This record gives sequence, C-alpha cells and structure tokens, in this order.
Amino acid sequence: MPTINPSEVRQPRRVPVLLLLGAVALGVGLGWALPPLARWLRGMLEQSPLPSLGPVELLAGLPLAWSVPILGGLGVVGGVLVALSSIGESLRLTVADDHLEHRTDDVEGWVERADVADVLRDGRYLVLLGATGAPRARLDADTLRQAEIRAAFEAHGWPWRDVDPHEGAYERWMDGRPGFSAAEHLLLRRRLAERKDAAAVTEVDVALAGHRLAARVRDDRLQVRRLGAGAPAAPTDRAADVARGAQG
Repeated sequence: MPTINPSEVRQPRRVPVLLLLGAVALGVGLGWALPPLARWLRGMLEQSPLPSLGPVELLAGLPLAWSVPILGGLGVVGGVLVALSSIGESLRLTVADDHLEHRTDDVEGWVERADVADVLRDGRYLVLLGATGAPRARLDADTLRQAEIRAAFEAHGWPWRDVDPHEGAYERWMDGRPGFSAAEHLLLRRRLAERKDAAAVTEVDVALAGHRLAARVRDDRLQVRRLGAGAPAAPTDRAADVARGAQG
C-alpha cells in the first residue's frame, strides 16, 4: 500500500469567526439596551430609599451615539481575544502512517503507531490505547469533527473503534471500596478531583498505568478497570512520585 501524505485535522475555521461575530453582536446589543435600562433603573432608585449607583448614572447619561460604538468596540476587542484563545487552545492533529503528532497551545506530543492498539472517541476526548489497554494518550478533541478525526486515522491504517473494546471491564470506583490499595485510592481520588485539568489527568493516568489501572469519568463518577497482561507490575518511579504528590 503506498504511503500517503499526513492528514491534518483542525477545528473548523468558522468557529473563531463565529465567536468574534457573536462578541461584536453582544457588544452592539448592549450598547442599544443598557442606557434605556439604566435610565429605568435610575428612576426606580430615585423613588426608593436606596442610593443611586455610579455605574447606573454613567450608563443612564450615555446617548446611543456613544454607547453603541463604545460597547461595540469592547465587543470587538473581547471577540478577538476569545477567537485567538479558541485557535490556540484547540487540538491540532497530524496523522501519518507511522505516528501521530498533536498540539494544544504550546504543548506538543508524538505517539508512535506501533505503540497503539485501539483509537476511539470517549465523549469529548480522543483516546489511544496500548496493547495492554493502558491509555497511551487522552486528548481533548471537543472542537474537532468526529467524522474528520475518524477519516484521518482510517486513511492511515490506524485501528479505529466505534466502541471501547474494554467497555465491559469498567466498574464504578468509590473511595474505600475493597480491591484497591491505599496508593491506588489516593491516585483515583486525585483523578476524580482533577478531571477537568488535562495536564493533571495525563500525569495521574501514567501513574495509574503503573498500578495496572485505567480510569475514566462518566456523569461525574469515576470508573476503573484493570489492565491486561503485560502492563507494568509495579509503579514506575514516575508513578511513585505522583502517588507521593497525592498524599501531600
């Protein structure tokens, strides 16, 4: 089979444009609506024992000829910042026959095809699993189209799965549940607490793999499974460091 050029997967270009336009529209809309609303509120305050508020007085005194361009301009500035943030924070993938490159902001990563047994979508995340079932990478792909991700991996012969092949192996974790060591409970506790921090999740997943564990979150509850044969039998030095950090 001939080698084809790497496939690039990016968030749709219209996303930052729509964010910019939305922020501008919001600013202009507030420019029209806030002065009349502030004048109404000022009138209500004048009829009550409550003191008038400085921002209310300021907005109430603004004519539309000033409020619309001022707030519209703020919307432009805010929209540009949001759009640039969206571009920087969005996951970018480069899929080749023999490897995957991924980048978010200034964080870059490389995954060898030989290290991956399964590729699947887990909610907003793109997950690459090794031969033992341990997560090789878990990437936030919420801004990427599912069809484009799948097409890119399949075009280069990667093993795309519509369903997690280890779905039936997961069980709900509860703090103190029998079957887990104290160190494992510490790591799983941290995995649940820091589920919204991608860097922390990656770090804890590495440590969990050292304990032959893989974890995921469903409806804000943690689910865990034991990895297959061939996974590390004991925590690596890195895993031990993370476990000690969880204790601290």
